[in-house]
Amino acid sequence: MATYKYIIDTEAKLPNGEFLKGPITTADDKTYLFVNKFSSLDFYLEMKKGKDGWYQSGGPEIQHPQTMVDELGYHIDKFLIKNPVLNKTDLP
Repeated sequence: MATYKYIIDTEAKLPNGEFLKGPITTADDKTYLFVNKFSSLDFYLEMKKGKDGWYQSGGPEIQHPQTMVDELGYHIDKFLIKNPVLNKTDLP
């Protein structure tokens, strides 16, 4: 079982206007996991960053809106810029 390290707590907005809040973690500095802890909504999303930006790489079979993926990716990028020693993301 992989060991996940905590990156940041953040929030994202669903298309219906509902807010989700929770931690973003990573096990390999390439795949990032967001899990909603704010409400009873069972929501999680795995993301990676490619040469064209952030994309959903796992989670439920439903494809989440790209705007939400971009929003969460922005928070990860912002954190990594402020903490460059933690930025080990290798772009494919």
